Amino acid sequence: MRDKFTITIHDVNGVKQYTLKQIVKKYFLYFVIFLVFFILLSTGIIYYLSKEVKELSEKKEKLTEQNVKLLREKAQLKKSIQEKSSELKSLSEKVKNIEEMIGLKPEESLDFSERINKLSLTSGQIYHMFINIPNGSPLRKTIITSRFGYRKHPVNGQRDFHPGVDLRAKIGTPVYSTANGIVEYAGKKGAYGKLVIIQHNYGFKTIYGHLSKIKVKTGDFVEKGQIIGYSGNTGLINGPHLHYEVRYLQRPLNPVNFIRWKKLNYTEIFKKERHVRWESLIKGITLNLLPTVQEQQSSAKAPASQEN
Repeated sequence: MRDKFTITIHDVNGVKQYTLKQIVKKYFLYFVIFLVFFILLSTGIIYYLSKEVKELSEKKEKLTEQNVKLLREKAQLKKSIQEKSSELKSLSEKVKNIEEMIGLKPEESLDFSERINKLSLTSGQIYHMFINIPNGSPLRKTIITSRFGYRKHPVNGQRDFHPGVDLRAKIGTPVYSTANGIVEYAGKKGAYGKLVIIQHNYGFKTIYGHLSKIKVKTGDFVEKGQIIGYSGNTGLINGPHLHYEVRYLQRPLNPVNFIRWKKLNYTEIFKKERHVRWESLIKGITLNLLPTVQEQQSSAKAPASQEN
């Protein structure tokens, strides 16, 4: 009887006894152990899966929010591109009309490099160009802290187009005009703070913002290198600096190209800044400033680049 055991059950009907083999007891014990292990394992798996589902749900919510945000930015960017394209088309028409009115037409049959190669100037014409078209820096020491183009605004944190460059300057640093011109505006203007706008020849304009003090008045004639004011921290700004812009027919251009523009390599900007129709502009300069006999003789002896 060692390999058997008896189970006794008492109820209202009396006593009942069941005799079972020991192996059944072992199987039952194994089954109970397996059942407990299965329950624990299932509980662990369910807990793990619940945690994963929760994390995936959170990630899904974040991705949905990011997707909505990206769709909004895409829509805004598309709208901005359409507006800029419309403005560019309108501006191109205006430039074309201006060129036609003054009798300047680019040679469309030639490619850009060939048209640039034809733009040779005398020393007098180069001098005239460099005192009438913005070039060089408005500060004695030039350190760029924020470049031209789209960026995150340092004050409001919004992504916007920066139409100029920010130059490091302590309050009271002298600011110089980068070309001859007429002061179009001198005063306060919104986020620019104290501002000077100078209208130059050939459709160029420069803007100097966040000044602490203005030394010129609207309507004044200023020469290249003349002090027009002093840098400061007026307007929407997170620290003292000079905001500097170069525009051509109201279109913002990258000021860095003009800051680095030098007489010895004056043709470099023709390749870097493609938004200006240099071939028409140079024709205008050569028509208005016909070289003298002495300049023609000196040009024949040495290239213009060596004279400077």
